[in-house]
Amino acid sequence: MAQAKLIIGGLVVLAFMALGLVAYHYKLEAKDALVARDAAIRDKETAEAVAKQNAETVGRLKAQADKDAALAAKLADQLADSNDHLTAEIDTRHKAERENEAARNFLNLRIPDSLLGGVPIRPEADSAARNPL
Repeated sequence: MAQAKLIIGGLVVLAFMALGLVAYHYKLEAKDALVARDAAIRDKETAEAVAKQNAETVGRLKAQADKDAALAAKLADQLADSNDHLTAEIDTRHKAERENEAARNFLNLRIPDSLLGGVPIRPEADSAARNPL
């Protein structure tokens, strides 16, 4: 009988030791979970800060793209105006060449090399070979 009491007592001690081991295991798991939670919170804060910076950068890029588009439109308008003016000047010159013999002779004169900065230009034989715009 004493031997049975010793065996039962040993089993009870063993059961309590197992229960203590399980409790210690869950305590360590809870501590690891807290560490993981803190790391997740830090990661979330970092991600939010990065997302905020990215949103600010996207805003600046959109503003710059709007400025670029406005500048491109302005330059396109200036180019169109310049082309219109150039076309009108060319038309006026061609009209003067066709209608006025003195103007045609003047426009066909050879320009001296000294005025061209040393770059020779061969005069064309007749005004018909020129671009008739």
